Amino acid sequence: MGRIEVGASGCGCERALVARVWARGVGCASKLGLMDPVFAVVTAAGSGTRLGYDMPKALVELDGVTLVQRAVRGMQQLSDIVGIVVTAPAQALSDFESIFEGDPAITVVPGGSVRQMSVYNGLVEIPVLARRLGYEVTGSTPVLIHDAARCLTPQRAISDVISALRDGCKAVIPALAVTDTQKIVASKSATSSGIEIEKVTGQVDRSELRAVQTPQGFHWETIMKAHDLGARRFKDTGVDATDDGALVEQMGQDVFLTKGSQMSMKITTKLDMVIAAELLRHDSLRADL
Repeated sequence: MGRIEVGASGCGCERALVARVWARGVGCASKLGLMDPVFAVVTAAGSGTRLGYDMPKALVELDGVTLVQRAVRGMQQLSDIVGIVVTAPAQALSDFESIFEGDPAITVVPGGSVRQMSVYNGLVEIPVLARRLGYEVTGSTPVLIHDAARCLTPQRAISDVISALRDGCKAVIPALAVTDTQKIVASKSATSSGIEIEKVTGQVDRSELRAVQTPQGFHWETIMKAHDLGARRFKDTGVDATDDGALVEQMGQDVFLTKGSQMSMKITTKLDMVIAAELLRHDSLRADL
């Protein structure tokens, strides 16, 4: 089983760089070319049910702009990212295509029944997009996988992932330290008056925990191998991965963390929309997150 290394100090050149958590600019003898083009998959095939909308969540507007447009614009602010594949619900494909019509660096493909399948559909489209744009995908090409629902992710969080990939890490995830106390519980039950309860069976040391975010970054060869294995596992067991880094771990390879951002919150509920809208109105507050 692969591991997520927190606070490791480094390693020899025969291995991928072990990134010190929260550190920036860590060098590596096997550093990739600084001008390697970066491609991204933006997953936008989820429903908007929990937001209270009868439409794909990524088409919900935040201050007049859809979540998927905000997510894609955030990626396009970095010149390193030359092409983006957006995965959309099949029944709303034309709606997404109309949004990005006229931008040759963006292509829209139908998602799958689960997130893992949607990501895979986006990944296999990257070489097609790359060739159209005049690039060639190699085994070490940096690829980012980003949730449209994390549409306020700052440039710093994205660029840190790209830098770690270019420094030799093959799988990189932005993450934040967990601040709430974490409990382990038994199965649910209820009191005599019907109040749902769970019995505490233990406590987790939160200093060892990180809450992961996106964009998650990978070398092309690494993420394709991980998804190929994950697809076979899904076919055999019906269990899908909601986190792409987990697929790399299951393959037995290391996954490393960079510092995430509170701005990278995942918009899932109506409360999240309220918070996100408020953040857009306060530039100074966003800079501190």
